[in-house]
Amino acid sequence: MFRRGTEWVKPSGYEMMDAFTGTTDAIERANAWYWGSSRSVNQIADDLDLSKGALYEMIQPLPAGSGCPLCGSEVVFSNRTAKEKSRLSCPTCDWDGVEGETVPYDGSAEDVPPPPPNAGLGGPADEGRGRTLAGGALLGAAAGLALVLWARRR
Repeated sequence: MFRRGTEWVKPSGYEMMDAFTGTTDAIERANAWYWGSSRSVNQIADDLDLSKGALYEMIQPLPAGSGCPLCGSEVVFSNRTAKEKSRLSCPTCDWDGVEGETVPYDGSAEDVPPPPPNAGLGGPADEGRGRTLAGGALLGAAAGLALVLWARRR
């Protein structure tokens, strides 16, 4: 509707719909375009007459059909960049990883065995941790030795 003078006028072919229906339709359209096309976020936002921020608020994570290795819930792609890089996340337990680390998802998290006691340790993100710790220890020892030698000379 638009205002002409002091009265509201409905353009021809314009159907009234309630705010909830309009919002639901816009959310469905935004997600379909975001996940199912190569349109840029700017193009989608312009087509829906939204700001980019409003569009990002409407985007829902894309279910991946795989299960979380820690809790068994279905994991999701949080955005298109995550999908391109095969980076998954679990909305239930905040696990992040790649598709090769997931378990089959059948819709029920109860059937998944509990994670091993060292779950999350020793993965790709942890490979450099031992070297970093050893390097820090050696650096600390070298600094301590240098301090002792400097103190003996005085």
